[in-house]
Amino acid sequence: MLAVVKRARWPADLEEARAGGFVVGYTPAGAPIYRNPCAAQFLAFLPNLLALIRTQNSLFMPENVARLSETFSRAYDVMDGDKLIILGLPQPPLDINDSPVNKSPLDRMQGFFNSIFETCFQILGNAGPALLQEFYTVDRLAEGIIGSAFASLDHQLVLSCPPEHHDSLLRPLLGPLFTYMLQRLNIKWQVINQRTSVNGEDEEEQVVYEDSAVTQEMLEEQLVRLLTREVLDLLNVSCISRKVPEPAANKEEIDEEDVVMGSVQVASSPQPMEELTELGKCLLKHENVYMSLLTLSFTSLSWKDTANCHRTASMVCWNLLQQVVAGNLLPEAVTWFYTSVLRALQVHGQHEACNTPLCNLAMLIYENLRPRYIELRAVMTQIPNICAEALDHYDRRLVDPNAQKVGEKKRRDQFKKLIAGTVGKALCQQFRKEVHIRNLPSLFKKPKQDKDIVETENLGLAALFNPENDVL
Repeated sequence: MLAVVKRARWPADLEEARAGGFVVGYTPAGAPIYRNPCAAQFLAFLPNLLALIRTQNSLFMPENVARLSETFSRAYDVMDGDKLIILGLPQPPLDINDSPVNKSPLDRMQGFFNSIFETCFQILGNAGPALLQEFYTVDRLAEGIIGSAFASLDHQLVLSCPPEHHDSLLRPLLGPLFTYMLQRLNIKWQVINQRTSVNGEDEEEQVVYEDSAVTQEMLEEQLVRLLTREVLDLLNVSCISRKVPEPAANKEEIDEEDVVMGSVQVASSPQPMEELTELGKCLLKHENVYMSLLTLSFTSLSWKDTANCHRTASMVCWNLLQQVVAGNLLPEAVTWFYTSVLRALQVHGQHEACNTPLCNLAMLIYENLRPRYIELRAVMTQIPNICAEALDHYDRRLVDPNAQKVGEKKRRDQFKKLIAGTVGKALCQQFRKEVHIRNLPSLFKKPKQDKDIVETENLGLAALFNPENDVL
C-alpha cells in the first residue's frame, strides 16, 4: 500500500487528465481537482490503517509493557543501529553473518515493530499530497487521527492540506498536539537540567555509572533534542512562511554613478521576510490554540539546545507575538514573555549565534510593549549591574514622543549593554578563578646604552686639522 500511494498519480498534462476522467472539479480559484486512481482502494484501507496505528500506540502503555516476557522485554526499545545514528557514532562494518537468519528473536521482533511503525506513518503522511481533496474530505478524519496517530503527525499532512479544511481538520489536531507536547517536553527538559546541574561537592558521593547507563542517558537526551526540533519544525512550517521581497530596481534602472571601473555595483539581495501562513491566521482566531503556540515557542528558548534557540528566537517568537501585540494582553503574560527571553540569555547568552537573535527579540518586545506596560521596567531593574541612568535615558526616548530619535544600530548597542548582566557564562568559565596582578614587573631588563666616547666628548683632535688653526 505504501508503494501504491507513493507511485499512483494522475497524468501531468491537464488535457490527458481531463480526457482520462482524472479531473473531478475545480477550486474557487480555478485550479483543477484531480482524482487519484488508488483513491478507492486507499479509502477502504484507511480504517484498518488507523486501527493498526492505534493498536501499536497502545502497546507502549505501562500495563501492556508489563505483560512482556523476559525474552522480549526490550522489544519496543530503539534498535542498535538507530542508537548509533542518533548518537552520531560510526556504524560497524557489515558482517557476512549479519543475515536475518542469524539474528536473535529479539532483534527480529524489534525490526518487525520498527518497520511496521514507520510504514504506517509513511502511508498516512503521503496520503495527503497524493490524494488531496479525496483524503481531506473523509468524514470524521480529525477524530480518527486524534484517536490513533495523535502524537505522530507528518509535515506533508499539514503542508498539503487545502485552506478550506484548516479549521475543520488541522485546528482540532494541532491545538491539542502542541499543548500535549509542551507538557511532555517541559518535563523531559527539567530532568535533563537536573542531571547537568550537579554541585561539585556532591560529585564525590555520586555512584559511578556503568557505560551502559551513561549511554542510555545520552540516548534519551538526544532523543529529546530530536523530538523538540521536530515539534518546533512542525510549528514553524505550520505558522511561518518566508518570502523574499522584490528588488527595488532592475539592472536597466541602475544609475551611471553605480558603474565603477567597468563593473556594476548591484545592491545586496533583499533579506527574506517572515509572515503568518494561512494556517497560522486560522489558528490565530482561536485564543487557546494560539496561546499554546506562544507558550511552546517562548518556553523552548531556555531549553539547552542552541540550534533550536537560534531558530526559534530569530524566526518564530516575534512573528507569533507580533500578531497580538496590539491587543489587550495581560501584564502577567507580557512579563512572562519578556522574562522568558532574559532566561534564555542566561542559558545561551555566551554563544554569539544565540546572543544576537535573543537580544534583538528582547529589544523588540521592550520597545513595542514598554510604553503600555510599565511592568517591563520593573523586570529591567532586577538585572544585575544595570545602569539606572542609562535605563532612564532609554525609557525616556520610548515614552516621550518628542524625544530625539537615534539610529537602530545605536539603539541596539545601548540595549545590549543594558541587559548584559543577564548573559550567563559557559560551563568552562563558571568556576574559573580570576587572577588580577597589579604592576606586573617586566620580564626583560632594558640594556644600558653604550656611549661612544668619540661622539660624546671633545678630545681636541678636530682642532688639529682645522686650516684656520696656525698654532703649529
